[in-house]
Order: sequence, then C-alpha cells, then structure tokens
Amino acid sequence: MQAQPKGDMANNSMKRIVVLAFLLFSSGTMLFAADQVTLTGKVTEATGKPLAHATVLVYHAGVKNGYSTFCPSCYIDCGKRALTNASGAFKVHNLSRDLWFELLVVHDGYSPEFVKKVDPAERPTSTVVLKVRQPVNEATRVVRGHVEGPHGDPMRDAVVTPFAILAGSVSIYGTPEGLDPIAVTNEEGQFELSYSKAVSKMALMIEARGMAPKFAVLPTGAERHTITVSNGALLRGRVVKNGKPVGGIEIGLNPRRPWRGGPGLTVTRSVYDEIRIGTREDGSFAIPNVPAPEDWEIYGKMESIAPRGAINPVAVTTNHDDQEVNVGDIQIERGYRLQGKVVLSDRKQIADGMRIFISSDTARDVQSALLSTDGTFGFLGLAAGNYTLWASVKGYKVPKDNGGLHVSINRDVRSFHVLLRPVSMDSIQH
Repeated sequence: MQAQPKGDMANNSMKRIVVLAFLLFSSGTMLFAADQVTLTGKVTEATGKPLAHATVLVYHAGVKNGYSTFCPSCYIDCGKRALTNASGAFKVHNLSRDLWFELLVVHDGYSPEFVKKVDPAERPTSTVVLKVRQPVNEATRVVRGHVEGPHGDPMRDAVVTPFAILAGSVSIYGTPEGLDPIAVTNEEGQFELSYSKAVSKMALMIEARGMAPKFAVLPTGAERHTITVSNGALLRGRVVKNGKPVGGIEIGLNPRRPWRGGPGLTVTRSVYDEIRIGTREDGSFAIPNVPAPEDWEIYGKMESIAPRGAINPVAVTTNHDDQEVNVGDIQIERGYRLQGKVVLSDRKQIADGMRIFISSDTARDVQSALLSTDGTFGFLGLAAGNYTLWASVKGYKVPKDNGGLHVSINRDVRSFHVLLRPVSMDSIQH
C-alpha cells in the first residue's frame, strides 16, 4: 500500500510535529496523573571502586501492563539524566510509577552499559558496574565516526551497535569476543568501536533518540566518518473488527527484504529490528521514526490478538523522510485454529510446565501454549500462511529425520502430531 498524497514537505513536517506533540502530551498527562518515584543507584568499577561523573540516562521506557502505545523513546521521562557524585551515587527524580525504564550509563574511559527494565516503584535502587575500556592505537582495529542530525547538529548519546565485521575475506556477524559491544557518542557526536584484531570494515546500526535507526558500513582507519541520521517516516493506521475499533492489542512492523552489502558483507536477514506498538482505545496507532526508503509488513502480534482473530499482513512502503503514511483501517478477520499433540517416543508422561511454540515464517512473531501432561495443545488466531512449531520438553528433542514441525495454515487443523524422543537416544543413533 503506497502513501496517500499529503502536500508538500513543509505540510508533512508540520503534521509530523503535531502528531509527536500529541504523543508527548498524552504521555505527559499519564505521568502527572500517577504518583512519581525516584530512582537511586550507584556506579562502580569492577573492583567496587565508585565512579564519579558517570552519566546515567533514561534511554527507553515502557508500560508495565498491556502494550505501549508510544515508541520506547517517546515517553516524557526519556532523556532524563543524572551525574554520579564522588561516592558513585545518582538520583533520577520524577519518574512515572506506571513505567519500567532502560538506563544507559556512560563514563569516559569505560565501556557503556545498558540496564534493562528497571522498575523504581518496586526496586528503587540500582547498581551498575562499568568495565575499563583499553585505548586502541592501531588504526586497522578501530572505526571512528561522527553522528549528526539532518541539519548538521551533533547527536549526543546516540548508541552505535556493531552488526558485522569484515576481516580479510571473512565476515563475522554479531559481537565476537574482543569487539566492543556498543559505543555511545559524546557531546560532539563522536564515537569509536574497536576489535582485538585487524579488520577492514564494520557494519553498524546507529540509534539516536527521536531519529530513525540508521545502518552504515564504515572502513577502519584514522579517518573519522560522518553518519547523518534523519527523522524517518511516520506510519499510522487503525485496527477494526466488524467496523468497530479495537484497542489494547499489539501491532508488529517488520521489513520485507534483507539488506545486501558489498563483497564479504552480504546479510541474508533484515538489519532492522521489529517495531512494536499498541493500539489506543479508538484502535489507532502511530509509529514515528520509521526508516525510509524501506518495504514493511504490518501484522497483529499473535499473543495479543489471538482471542479476537487474526490480521493478514499488510504491505506498506516508506519512500522518504518526513513522509506520513496512513494505512487506513486494518481488519481483524477470522483466525484459524491449530490443535495437536506432542508424543514422547518412550511413552512417558510430559512434565508440568512444558511448552510448545509456533512462529510465523514471514513475520517476527511467536505464540506459545502450555502442554498438558498428555501432550495436547492448541493455538488460536492464526492468519493464513506458513509456520514452524517446536516443543520445549526437558530431555527430549525432535528426531533429525522428522520434518513434521512445518505446517501450512489455510484452514483449521485439529490433529497435528509432534514426535519427540530422548536426547540420549538421538545422540546414540546419530
């Protein structure tokens, strides 16, 4: 589905500002309606020595119950920061009791550190340990960059994450030992990422708050390369069922095509993470800072929508920055059922608490179900498409010659069987 004409870029930019202001005003209203809390903590070295003048930044936030209707960095609490004192202590005041927070802790000469899902209402104190980062003098081991905004202004606190490195003709993906896991830009927008061995290139993902994620491939060396981040596009729509809006469910947005780099850095999956957003009471949703140009797919997350039905994935394209893309009404339609049974080859009963999972072969979406002791299970709200199942039963696995975990859904399936056998038996026979 292509964007509807919206006038010139100035009008688009103004509409974008209005929408983002509405998001921040709404989240601010929620903040002041609830009691506020203070997050305290301490930053130390690995030896336990306190670190003064470390920056503690509220980077992301999310709701404790239900699904966030705002992007992780759109909450009014995001961007609040504190400096540690001589004893390494810090305080971040006036945080919403209804939210959890992701902290980013930065200090010169140390590797930055994320602290996931901090809840100051339940656990007001947090201790963070930073590791010393050794300086790198060999140019072939380090990438140097400068992140700037669309108007050339330096972007402070942008997070730079390595995606892949190229050493000779060998590509290494992820974060192998010896590679800095993240870097954070300073007040001048500068960063460095190093590896323990000589490499020729690094593929990086850059996330600056209030901007679209940016993917870049930079060579190592003494030169500092400039990366420009931009606003991205604004994507909005509404979820309905039988003509009525549906609030309180979660929408997923995922790229439809992989990135393909130059020689030695071909990536066979998308470089962008799935974006999730909740629908408001009127069924509407708005996703700011969506990378462009890019082809996407919108779908309903199975765990949230299954009792109501299913959403067939909707194709959408973001063509350029500052574009508003309205996908209109997305319909919840009938969802199919998948019922079956997990059978253990030794005929034993399945222990309590074991689960089975189903994942879409196109969307980044997984649904789980608890297995009964006789192995029966059921899934609801499956859109037509191809899926993969896997069971998590302690001490058992799917035989290597069993291809029965793949299933195509275009109707209700009521007798799907999954055979598992003991891990020890499988290792002996193979």
